Amino acid sequence: MLLLVCTVGSTAADGQGALSLDFDASRRAFVRMEPEARTRVVVRNPTSRSVERVVAEVSWNGRSLSLALGDLEPGGHGTVMIDVDTSLRPGDYELEAAARGRSAGVEVSADTSRLLVITPRQPPRMPVLMWGGGDSETLSDIGFTHRLVWLQDYARVWEAGESTQVVADERLAAQGEILDELLTRGLGGAVYLYPGRWVGRTEGVSEEFTRVDRQGAPRERENVCARFPVVQDYAYNVGVSVAETFGHYPALQASLVHSEIRDATDLCFHDHDRAAFRDFAGADIPDLVDSKSGVRYASLSGFPADRVVADDDPLLTFYRWFWKDGDGWNALHTQVHEGLKSTGRDDLWTFFDPAVRVPVLWGSGGAVDVVSQWTYSYPDPIKIGQAADELFAMAAGRPGQQVMKMTQIIWYRSQTAPELPEEEAIRADWEHDQPEARFITISPDHLREALWTKLSRPVRGIMYHGWGSLVQSETGSYQFTHPGTRPALTAMLRDVVQPLGPTLLQVDEDRPSRVALLESFASQVFASRGTHGWSGSWEADMHLVLQYAQIQPQILFDETVLRDGLAAYDVLVMPFCDVLTAGVAAQVERFQARGGIIIADETLAPRITPDILLESRRRSGRPDEDKAALQALAVDLRDQLDPYLERYGESDNQDVVVRFRRYRDADYMFAINDRRTFGDYVGHHGRVMEEGLPASARFSLRRDTGTVYDLVAHQPVQLLPTATGISFEANLPPGGGGIYLVVRRPVTGVDLSVVPTATLGGSVDLTVTVLDAEGPVPAVVPVQLEVVDPAGREAEFTGDYAARDGSLTVQLDLAGNDLPGRWTIRATEGASGLAAERAVDVQVSSPQR
Repeated sequence: MLLLVCTVGSTAADGQGALSLDFDASRRAFVRMEPEARTRVVVRNPTSRSVERVVAEVSWNGRSLSLALGDLEPGGHGTVMIDVDTSLRPGDYELEAAARGRSAGVEVSADTSRLLVITPRQPPRMPVLMWGGGDSETLSDIGFTHRLVWLQDYARVWEAGESTQVVADERLAAQGEILDELLTRGLGGAVYLYPGRWVGRTEGVSEEFTRVDRQGAPRERENVCARFPVVQDYAYNVGVSVAETFGHYPALQASLVHSEIRDATDLCFHDHDRAAFRDFAGADIPDLVDSKSGVRYASLSGFPADRVVADDDPLLTFYRWFWKDGDGWNALHTQVHEGLKSTGRDDLWTFFDPAVRVPVLWGSGGAVDVVSQWTYSYPDPIKIGQAADELFAMAAGRPGQQVMKMTQIIWYRSQTAPELPEEEAIRADWEHDQPEARFITISPDHLREALWTKLSRPVRGIMYHGWGSLVQSETGSYQFTHPGTRPALTAMLRDVVQPLGPTLLQVDEDRPSRVALLESFASQVFASRGTHGWSGSWEADMHLVLQYAQIQPQILFDETVLRDGLAAYDVLVMPFCDVLTAGVAAQVERFQARGGIIIADETLAPRITPDILLESRRRSGRPDEDKAALQALAVDLRDQLDPYLERYGESDNQDVVVRFRRYRDADYMFAINDRRTFGDYVGHHGRVMEEGLPASARFSLRRDTGTVYDLVAHQPVQLLPTATGISFEANLPPGGGGIYLVVRRPVTGVDLSVVPTATLGGSVDLTVTVLDAEGPVPAVVPVQLEVVDPAGREAEFTGDYAARDGSLTVQLDLAGNDLPGRWTIRATEGASGLAAERAVDVQVSSPQR
């Protein structure tokens, strides 16, 4: 422990000579082995008399040091900087501080103490973010890893006109304590930053920067014109200010940037808007542009009869510019992102949501690290996969950008159980207790199925919103109406996400699909098509039909087709593709000419003739009828498509959907049980089949050989004889699913290599190898590591890991105050459940001579 002292400044003083001590908004929580970790104690003389010969004493972890601070003038203070030894074992350590001196011949003194916390380093884990608040203890108990935090004073940064301390001095300690408390619970904070929204809604500021119509009149809806340079600079300054003020807190790990902001965006006609488009297109904004949504082709005289427009069509050019760059929001997100990264915190990840509640053009969210989207699970929880696939199509335009996915814990009452039944006998319990509830809790089976569906995609994290509907609360507009949802989420996070998350993060790609689904930007502009992230349109239902047909489609945007072509696909599905650009149409024609199959509906642009026609369908509002109709379409599609398309894998039960991710030659097959019925929670309203039912299925994979492991049960699966590959059966619980690892050869053992002896304060390198008959398994295999000290306590680095290519290496750093004696290390691989155990004799290091 090293003490440094610096005496600085003075403040207003009154009263008789005395001393006071405080910790001056310094940190109290640290990550083990964190470099340059410091806290501080400030000795103050808040009086009008000098205090002479002041001495500070600090005791921590069995060591004490005294430092002479000299004389403190009235209002003066001295700061004692304390280097925190973060090599100590994780735990709580009491820091005691005292000061003494003399004032007017009388001895004066003060003392204080606080707990410093050394937290263990976390093994790699999949982020599980609560989009909102919640107390740290409950969040941790459920299995969350992150939550939103609010740390900033927007007005302070605006008034400074540059980066500055982001909150006033008197708020620093309270804001820092939020982050310290999260760290002690093993949680991270995601700071929610929305400087653009603040400008747009703040009286006295917004008036100058609001959007204007063609006549220069302010738009009625609140939304700042994000193209103003001063607004762009401000967004950057907010990001910098947060990073400079709180970036030294390890618990600050992420940031949500400008959520749900582009719903309110609109056309804008400031001189700088007009000039920006003129610079981009070499022409003025077309006179026909009157709505951000586009212009219906039916209203345009002389529109091409084949409904194929030039790639540089003036209207299309404008809307492409507006949604990608013109409204300024993507650039504004980037400014916040870059401000947050300005201090070197490249580990702090930024995200934007809802990223696909816009037309299908690359660039939504700007340069943020992650794009996300929330989905309400009703009426069909499996549809969350369609929104996730749109996110991957969006991220494809920015290499390196990742995807996370959120489930809404809340359900809109108006969409699920709108009218209180007149007959009390048929009311659900929550309708008796909370008849006026506007937002109710997602059903447990919907939550489970939605989570399985999300995990079947290579997402980098999962999110939830609606704390008040998950946990009993006395305040807020979200009501807690189903006691089974929280336990369902806790169990899924404990049994699936926590042990398998590290593995899934490294299995970061889908098995390539030979079937693509085009979402057409041109059709959105000229025919008002598109899902806009809601997964409620025919395009989304067509995606669902494909899943029921045991097809794993990949969503493409126009830009994807123009950049990558269609050579990777055998089938192209084109729902609601009323209008195409010439470039896309040419790619489609070449695709069809080489034998590619086109599936489309009656709205397809007339230049293209589909090989398989599926009439579009509008939902009836009865979920059982709608699901049956979509599954019937899936049967019809299979009848027509099966002669041309061989599936790599499938289920024999339409209600059990399969999806594949891969690593090298290993397959990771996800099975999702979509079998549901009306229950007694909201089912009597006929809007949602909220209750899951058990389902059985036989799965077939067209690979010549393989061994299958159930990664949730950690055991091999019995294979069934088949002439076309491998096959096995599974029984899935209501709302349930499974993850099955398919490898070429069986796992034969686990090798744990570790040195037999070590010393306190030293390190121990261990290697876990998951083996088959030819060496390390060529897959990513879950591994649970248990490190136990001589007292039977789990030590740092106990947790869940992934053995990539069958191998995992971990360095254990033994603390100087760890226990000597026999330490036990056990490694259990999560496919077959095989394990290996070794002992390490940890000795006290010899004193240096």
